[in-house]
Amino acid sequence: MTIVADLERARHLSLAANEDAAKDLLLSLIPAIEAADRDDWMLEVYAQLGQLYLVRTAYNGTEESVSRIRECLATYAEVRAGTRPDLAEQVTMSDADVDHMTCRYSRRAQFLQTGLAAAHGDHEAAEAALLVLTDDATDYPDLAVEHRRYITFARILCANALCDDDLHVQSLHLWEKVIDAIDGAPGGDEFDDYLFVLGGTSYGRFCVETGRLGEAEPWLRRAGARAEARGWALGTARTQFERATVAWAVGDRALAQHLAHESYPAIAEGLRAHDVSRCWLYFGLIALSIEELDDAEERFGHAERHWREIEKPLHIHRILLQRSWVDIFRGDFDVARKRTEEARELLDSWPRHSWLQYARLHDHVGSIWRADALADADPDSAAVKLERAAELKVPAALAVDSVRHAIADADARMRWATHVSARMLAGAFAVASEWGNTELVSQLVEYHSARGTFSAEPDRESAEWTDTATAAVPLETVDEYALVAAGESPADAGSGLTRLGPLPALQMDPSSGAILTHYRALAAERYGRAVTAVGPTWATWP
Repeated sequence: MTIVADLERARHLSLAANEDAAKDLLLSLIPAIEAADRDDWMLEVYAQLGQLYLVRTAYNGTEESVSRIRECLATYAEVRAGTRPDLAEQVTMSDADVDHMTCRYSRRAQFLQTGLAAAHGDHEAAEAALLVLTDDATDYPDLAVEHRRYITFARILCANALCDDDLHVQSLHLWEKVIDAIDGAPGGDEFDDYLFVLGGTSYGRFCVETGRLGEAEPWLRRAGARAEARGWALGTARTQFERATVAWAVGDRALAQHLAHESYPAIAEGLRAHDVSRCWLYFGLIALSIEELDDAEERFGHAERHWREIEKPLHIHRILLQRSWVDIFRGDFDVARKRTEEARELLDSWPRHSWLQYARLHDHVGSIWRADALADADPDSAAVKLERAAELKVPAALAVDSVRHAIADADARMRWATHVSARMLAGAFAVASEWGNTELVSQLVEYHSARGTFSAEPDRESAEWTDTATAAVPLETVDEYALVAAGESPADAGSGLTRLGPLPALQMDPSSGAILTHYRALAAERYGRAVTAVGPTWATWP
């Protein structure tokens, strides 16, 4: 019974984020388990080791654990099939016990396999593995609760991985199931509490990244209270840090700094590289906001180093863009552009890149040219740089804002306008004004004053993703973007006005052509999106 108690103690240590002690304890049990010839205990060791390696991003260890579990279970299957008669006499368990063990640890291995696929960004494989786990209909009543918990755990890991890769819309159905599961659990069990803390914290982060700040705070506070009640320092700290991101999002820099710094010691001790990097990112943002450029550069550097260690190309791409702001404020515009070139190469190599990511990249490069122009004492040279900035910023802003016109839900449309398109449109207005191009300014004013077109057919696909309008991430698949950006011809709308759509071509006066033609063409060319709706040109004069 000592080994059974130690296995339970190791599980307790892992849930409390004390993986080093749990690993040492599990490894110390192996000789005694081998002497006792208890494969079920050994499988539990491998399952727990695989899980703690997974949460600590030691994926080779998880792969080895999965391999050991499946090799052991395969051997039992071969004995049952009569292909290993040499081992038959060594099997001391009954067939019923072997079947029970096989069911339990096949599921544990499948959970680990799902988590591995998600961690590596292989979302299709993760989805398939999760389906195998959820569709396992083997009927062992005593394993039903454990099965349910590992399904929820796997869904959290898959949803988090999707969000890390800017695929928030694809995670939405998973979050709905996670919330139903953790909110419906009776509580009191340590594993249920662990899932509540992990799920609540992760969902809170999802809400922050998708602009649902009012929904994020209650979940983060509930998860933090549950973690604190258990004495889980890392779980408590992670909820504090996510609350810091909420404070940052609403402009409360003092609270963001307080919560981020208060949470960091436990996060650093927990040795979760991704969490540590995110802390350093926000430390850098806070330093940058008060123009402590050396501190910002150092903190962004720490974040980049950790993300490079765990091979997160998309996050490295983002931190390079953040670091380039330090170069901009220092007036090192060539260095800033060099960083963005490296960021572009990372984005090019990322198999799931989206047009929104490129639009934001181009907008940022335009900001560098704009800052370069404003620092240039030669008016002619500055004008050339501002024109170049406009060639980048205006098409990007038009492409991003075209999505706003296709969002039927008023709240989602407001989130998109506030957190996504407003900043880019403001930058387009600013560069046009600083360039002295009054014609472009007037055309942007006219464009921004217009409303979207209407159509009669509700768009089920766009309705699925518009609830996740966010400042940080693209929200839909390429096909959904194409559907939204293309819109429908008003001539085909029929009766009833049920959905907004992109704007058609606009003409400000009878003596001129459609406005913003050049920039709309660039938006379509660069981002593969028809940002102008099909249909007759709108005349905007009285």
